[in-house]
Amino acid sequence: MNESKKFHLWIPDEEVIQVAKSPTSRTTPRDVVFSEHGHKLSTGLQLIKQRIEETTRDNSLADSDLYIFKVELPEGEKVQYKSELFAKNGMQVNVVKDERSAVVSTTRQQFQILKNRVEAYTRKGVGKTHFDYIEDFKPYLGSEKNSNELKRTVYLQQPPETLDIQLMFVPNLGSAIYESAVNKVVEKIIQNNGQIQEAPYYLSDNTPVIRAIIPSTTLTRYENDSAIYRIEETHFFSAEADDNTPISSSPFELNPDVDINSLPIVVVLDSGVIFNSPVESLVMQHWIAPASNGGDCDHGTKVASRIAFNYLGEQLLTGMLNPRARIIDCNILDGNVPENVLIKRIQLAVNEFAETAKIFNLSANASIPIEGDEMSIIGYELDALQLRKNVQFVVSAGNHNLWKTETSIEDILDDDESRISAPADSMLSIVVGSVVGATHAGSIAEKNIIAPYSRRGPGFAGFSKPDMSAYGGTVVVSPDGSIVPNDSFSLVMTKDGHFVPDAGTSFTAPIVAGDLAEVLSITPNNDILLAKALLYHNAKPIWEEDDIDDDELILAHNLYGKGLSAVNDSKYSSPSRVTFVRTGTLNRLTKERVKIYMPAILAAQTGRNVAKVTVTCVSMPPVDRTKGNQYLGAYIRASLKKSHPDGRLLPVQQETKEGRRKWDVCHQFSKLFSQFHAGDWQVWLELFSRWDDTNVNVPYALVVTIEDMSNTLDVYSEIEALNRYRALNTIRIRVDA
Repeated sequence: MNESKKFHLWIPDEEVIQVAKSPTSRTTPRDVVFSEHGHKLSTGLQLIKQRIEETTRDNSLADSDLYIFKVELPEGEKVQYKSELFAKNGMQVNVVKDERSAVVSTTRQQFQILKNRVEAYTRKGVGKTHFDYIEDFKPYLGSEKNSNELKRTVYLQQPPETLDIQLMFVPNLGSAIYESAVNKVVEKIIQNNGQIQEAPYYLSDNTPVIRAIIPSTTLTRYENDSAIYRIEETHFFSAEADDNTPISSSPFELNPDVDINSLPIVVVLDSGVIFNSPVESLVMQHWIAPASNGGDCDHGTKVASRIAFNYLGEQLLTGMLNPRARIIDCNILDGNVPENVLIKRIQLAVNEFAETAKIFNLSANASIPIEGDEMSIIGYELDALQLRKNVQFVVSAGNHNLWKTETSIEDILDDDESRISAPADSMLSIVVGSVVGATHAGSIAEKNIIAPYSRRGPGFAGFSKPDMSAYGGTVVVSPDGSIVPNDSFSLVMTKDGHFVPDAGTSFTAPIVAGDLAEVLSITPNNDILLAKALLYHNAKPIWEEDDIDDDELILAHNLYGKGLSAVNDSKYSSPSRVTFVRTGTLNRLTKERVKIYMPAILAAQTGRNVAKVTVTCVSMPPVDRTKGNQYLGAYIRASLKKSHPDGRLLPVQQETKEGRRKWDVCHQFSKLFSQFHAGDWQVWLELFSRWDDTNVNVPYALVVTIEDMSNTLDVYSEIEALNRYRALNTIRIRVDA
């Protein structure tokens, strides 16, 4: 190996201090007049009963003895801390809408008991410890169940005659109730001239969903059905590739020094892959989803070529292609595929190949932006699969067509239509946007600017998306039409073996998927979470980092994610840049203090900004779609402590909060130092959880880099000489059965 390339250093258990933690919570007393507040609550309960009785004919739960309604807590209170309040009053929390409101269910008998208790509270203040902390009871019926997209459609001056919708049932009702309610809803659809599309299907949390085409005039029949939680228009996903003119290229061959059989594997979930000679050997297997007609392989082949070869432009000049990954071709896109069908096909593909490959590339998006207040159905299903199967999805951010009508990149970014589209709201997937790789006359975006077509964040619940960016082609608009110029970053391979320029986040997501595969190849036991953390940790910002404030950094992250992937830095340390890594699990009863050695040779340096420390902690927390914007069940907070000669550890203050947000899957920050002391520094890791009745262990991967900014000191050798840390290539992580 090149002497400038050093293996990262593994942090052993001996360098980690375990600290017990006792979770605490406090309740703030409320100053309310119980007689007035009780009257408000009684009115709300009476309205719930009245509305349910008025809509009995549409209520698929009418025979089930259940009332479904909404409970709102006061400002500052959170549903997650009020489980006792709900349980003692006979209410089951079925769905959390946001941190202080929930959709609940109770029996008719228990509902009457609740009314009686509220009346006693109104008269005498009985139950103050509970009812003071309920702001209101409200019906959960009507148009508030509709997605914003559906509301816009039905409120048009001339709404369409029919709607292709997905009816999501209220979660957590139980199989017997679901069986009865689903049958009743199916009957109602048929009786009201609707058409069932495919059989009802179940999400990973066992919530039923029915896709149907209904007359738009009958929508209220489903809005007023207590069994239905949410109604949204069906999203369709396709893989479309432009038919561009091939460029002339000389013959090429595969690098004979590359052992193809040792290359990492990426699954391509697309329209099919056809590689011609001499690259056909890179495709390990072809698989077509059951009940699929099979795609045309146009789009899928282009995507696969980016995974296998990174950027083709410069390689073609040499006549030698350097493959970096093998491909499993999963042909799942055969035209406009509805969301329910696509989910099933993805699940089948992951079940088939999760033991063979850890990385799945999906370059297909809905045509409209996310709303952001609810996790998309497909976004949740990708997260559920990643947790269940320990795989990693790499997903495109999506494309828009605003560049056809707007004249500046600023106007495009100001338009809400440029926001990311499903499944790019998936919290556990790596979502990839596009950055212009070369400046071309006629393009409204120059090099190192977000591509004119690339969707931007924020993602679900305001979190930063995309996660990463990669260079891609741009679009040039002229009176004669639009073209994708030929450059090193726009070329892709076609199923005919030609090379054409093409652009879209479809072709930058596979760049990152291939990069991730390269990084995965150096991790112990093919640890996909560690590979992801290394990729995030070493991403190169393409914005000016000096004196940036939180607002500017949030904007940068919503355009570019953490930056451009840097494969070599992700795979290797260097003499002046030392990376420590560790994986483990945390729960709400344990904290870890991870020791990192700051060498004397670096501490002795004088001047301004002589050293930089960067910390990244990526976790795999549980997710729950029924918890609204409280979707993530945990997050891990990372903080840095520096040593002092008197033995104390001093906190390291950060200039910005961005990158260290609560309830995100990645905590990341860096700090420049001018003066500091050698010795053991520490990274403190602490997990915060919600919703967990049990003590769940959450996997994490930690990456810490110490860097000599002068790039002249051999920091690596001084740390290596301690014999406290082992080179990553010598580590084998024990896998528990």
